[in-house]
Amino acid sequence: MMDVLPRTITNALSPLSRLREKGGICPTPLAYRRERRDAVPSRPRGFVLIVVLVVAAMLSLTAMSFVGLMSTENKAVHLRGEELEAQCLVGSAEASVQAMLDLSEDARQAAGGAYDNAAWFRGVLVLGEERSRHRGRFSVVSPRGPEDGSEGIRFGLADESARLNLAALPDWERRAPGAARAALMNLPGMTEAVADAILDWMDGDSSPRPFGAEADAYAGADVPYAPRNAVPGCVEELLLVKGVTRGRLFGADANHNYQIEPSEAPQGSSSDGPPWATLVTLHGARRNVNPAGKPRVNLNDDDLAKVHRELAGRIDETWARFIILYRQYGGRVATDAPSAGGGAGAASSTEPADVRLDFSVPAKVKLDSVLDLVDAWVALPARGPQPPARVPSPFANDPIQMADYLPKLLDETAVTAESVLRGQVNVNAAPREVLLGVPGLDEATVAQIVATRPSRGDTSVDPARRHPTWLLTEGLITLDTMKTALPWLTAGGDVYRAQLIGFFDDSRAVARTEVVIDATATPPRRVYWKDLSPWGPGFTRESLGGTSDQTDALATW
Repeated sequence: MMDVLPRTITNALSPLSRLREKGGICPTPLAYRRERRDAVPSRPRGFVLIVVLVVAAMLSLTAMSFVGLMSTENKAVHLRGEELEAQCLVGSAEASVQAMLDLSEDARQAAGGAYDNAAWFRGVLVLGEERSRHRGRFSVVSPRGPEDGSEGIRFGLADESARLNLAALPDWERRAPGAARAALMNLPGMTEAVADAILDWMDGDSSPRPFGAEADAYAGADVPYAPRNAVPGCVEELLLVKGVTRGRLFGADANHNYQIEPSEAPQGSSSDGPPWATLVTLHGARRNVNPAGKPRVNLNDDDLAKVHRELAGRIDETWARFIILYRQYGGRVATDAPSAGGGAGAASSTEPADVRLDFSVPAKVKLDSVLDLVDAWVALPARGPQPPARVPSPFANDPIQMADYLPKLLDETAVTAESVLRGQVNVNAAPREVLLGVPGLDEATVAQIVATRPSRGDTSVDPARRHPTWLLTEGLITLDTMKTALPWLTAGGDVYRAQLIGFFDDSRAVARTEVVIDATATPPRRVYWKDLSPWGPGFTRESLGGTSDQTDALATW
């Protein structure tokens, strides 16, 4: 058995041995490895260095990309931070406007007024100092009008009462049927169909006017909707009214900077007058107070003793007594006064001061306006042995006298107890298109008003034009016409509109909004806000009162 295994191994190895002897086709493992190493060609000696350089370059490019991305992110973060700061600057501008409107009329005028006050509203420095590089400012701007003698912007507020108050149109219609439609028809490019559609949108019924539109007209829209049947929430809502187009409502001023630029001109669809959005509002109002801020006395109060008590110290006692007598017994115009003489039992003329007031006599009539007292007389009934008496009005129909007593009378008295008077049109500031809608004013009268009144910046400080009755005292209209128009007119307002712009001297970040501030409330409050930032700054930094240490022009921000 022991000799079998060596023999088997020998037989197995014998072919290999014979093959090696014949030429060696199966070398030993060591010889095989040596032959394979000699057969592989050698690599260039710089290959590793090239690989290292490529890897280093790729890492460098990756690092540069990362640094660039982080730099961009850093700039974006800083820009966003500056945008938030700019919005805070707009908030400072709004607070400045509210502070101005919270002043009394005298204090407001002493501060420079709210119409055009560059010291209060132009380039006001809020963030940083004049020597700082990063300076944040705000400006409050409004458009100039044709009567200002120049175009462009002013640094102040625009009175909303210079616009037609859509919210007051239903009341206009109730007081004078057809007045609301007539007022709308005076807007440039207005048609009967659109005017009726606007009124149908606001009225509370579902019956369309002759050319109007109710729910049926909007049911076929891609997304059906119905009219509000109430006052719109904002002027922009009028775009939902049938027939109202964006071009007619807002005009061609796409970036809202109060001017039509060459790039905007082709977009405008209206060239025959200002856009409707600049002529209408939903917020015009005025407080029913005297210049000192004290509520005016309601002459139509049923408590005549209270009326007389409140009038004491405000107006002449003779005036107060005649007002009480007029309320108790009614009044007649001077042309109806009986002639002197008249025989037995004829009424004698008696001055108001000579009449003993009897407050137990209830009020018989109400005043439509204080002008009812002008050139009137009161017939007193006979009392016992005393014959009837005729009490003439102390308010004569004389322009010189009216110029003296009407401002005093209108300062302290009113014919309504409402604390806020809404919907009246500011005769000192309203454009022609709005004034033409006021009942009682025709085209010739409106032309005279526009030609006679001074620039809008001066009316707020002119005591003679503190009330719309200056039209009467200066002979522009008659007493009868003034009586018709007075309930619809005012000479000022307490709700204002402006653009608020927050910007920097060294940054392109800017925030711009349009706001309406209602000063009939205490403190004044914002009732409308529109973000204009997507349309850019709108104005050059220089025109807004900004400065820059850079040499390049920053007009384009």
